[in-house]
Amino acid sequence: MIHLVCPIDRLPLDDNLRCGKGHSYSRRDGTIDFIIGDVKDNDLLDKVAPLYEDIWAPLGFVITARTTYSSVLKEAALFTSGDQFLDVGTGPGKIFDYVRCNECYGLDISFKFLRILRRKRPSVVGVRADARSLPFPDEVFSGVSSMFVLHMLDDPGKAISEISRVMKGDGKCALGLLTKSGFLSNLLSRWWKIDLKTEVFYTGLLEREGLEIVKTKRLGIWSIIMCRKAKA
Repeated sequence: MIHLVCPIDRLPLDDNLRCGKGHSYSRRDGTIDFIIGDVKDNDLLDKVAPLYEDIWAPLGFVITARTTYSSVLKEAALFTSGDQFLDVGTGPGKIFDYVRCNECYGLDISFKFLRILRRKRPSVVGVRADARSLPFPDEVFSGVSSMFVLHMLDDPGKAISEISRVMKGDGKCALGLLTKSGFLSNLLSRWWKIDLKTEVFYTGLLEREGLEIVKTKRLGIWSIIMCRKAKA
């Protein structure tokens, strides 16, 4: 079992989820909650949460990538599977249907999605936290994925830095990202109100964080990036 740390100062937590500096967290509906105060979730995604993995995402991928949602997740899972595995921005946790892991963690900021994760995939540890400040020690995961989330953040570089930090040497990661590719990606970026970046922007961030690009794939408006962390 991975020992969680305070996302503010990275001190270890006691059994009551309190760190040495007095920061305290909680358990709620089977999920470990590291969010203090009110955080606004994405209203649209929360509304479609019950339909996300069966209708919303599969239909979206047929339209935008001419492939299946499940096939993309299977490829990411095959590459990143390992004893200790983390999915950042897990939503309902569909990738865990394909990942082989002994210690499996799904992290999201939405309680609605995490409740679905815990109901459908009870073996996965649900963690509510910010992707830019992960509540895990350094170098504990052999595999990390973050599929179709990081482009929604105002500073994806912080999340990528955190992903690299918690990966073991020789660990693998898979990212799915909406990137600049023409009319449709620009249209969706305006709809989601996000600052769209290029694939090169993300590969540059990954390389600066010590992650080697193993493979990239363009699927319509999506960039799929597989990477590996150098051994210590």
